[in-house]
Amino acid sequence: MKPSTQKSYFDRIDRVVGYINQQVEATPSLAELADIAAISPFHFHRVYSAITGETPSGTLRRLRLVRALHLLKDPKKPITEIAFDVGYDSSQAFSKAFREGTGHSPSVLREKRVKLSAILKGLSTPPEIPRKGPREMVVKVVSLEPFKVIAARHLGPHKGLFQAYDEFFAWAEKSGLVESFKGIYGIPIDDPRAVLENECRFDCCFDFGADVKPGNGYREEFLGDGLYAVVRHLGHYDGLDEKYDYLYGPWLTASGYFLRDVPFFNHYLQDPETLPPEQWETDIYLPVEKGETK
Repeated sequence: MKPSTQKSYFDRIDRVVGYINQQVEATPSLAELADIAAISPFHFHRVYSAITGETPSGTLRRLRLVRALHLLKDPKKPITEIAFDVGYDSSQAFSKAFREGTGHSPSVLREKRVKLSAILKGLSTPPEIPRKGPREMVVKVVSLEPFKVIAARHLGPHKGLFQAYDEFFAWAEKSGLVESFKGIYGIPIDDPRAVLENECRFDCCFDFGADVKPGNGYREEFLGDGLYAVVRHLGHYDGLDEKYDYLYGPWLTASGYFLRDVPFFNHYLQDPETLPPEQWETDIYLPVEKGETK
């Protein structure tokens, strides 16, 4: 355990939670919160979720409910006024969020004081999260030389990634690049849990070697060039989030390493069309460095 690393990241996230709690009526952007935390926007949302057990928007919804429950204790305060005070544009939007978060309407829960207090106590406590990863998880820190990939941006749900890679590979075949093919990579820019589904960005990447130029609207990206914490995932890609959360939470905060301001990436070691999902291997590369980043 490296106490200085753990304290640094926990203090940064505490600053963000405090900021959200002080102005629940506002809706800060992920970029704004990343700046408050002094964590690269490439990593902030995943660090936050791994440490707190909820997304920034989840924290905002929970703390809005906490504030609303306190305000409901005043029987003379109109529910519409409470809705505006905690950041909702209408009493209808507030009532919908309130019912989803508590299982009751504001007017009904206001009359059930004991129930209101119990729900308030529960929502005032952040969710508990596991501090250990699976037993088989082994993290290595390696140094990589920079290498070039050709990237195709996918915007939308991750369920569309197989089709995106298929279309990308079809372009490679048409361009006569298959003989130069060296590897399959992916850069999960956004966490699907933290952004709207249709706004989720993911870069599909192929390594064809240094001499290949992009075409068809694709672009060059460079990966590597520094230290990376690496863990291997075996199985369907749906299980990758568990590894991400462990790397960004328990491992990072106890490691003595700090994040670099470049994205993490996945290296898919097999073509998923040639093997069953339980045999798919993925190496996750988290960019790190010794000593605290500025």
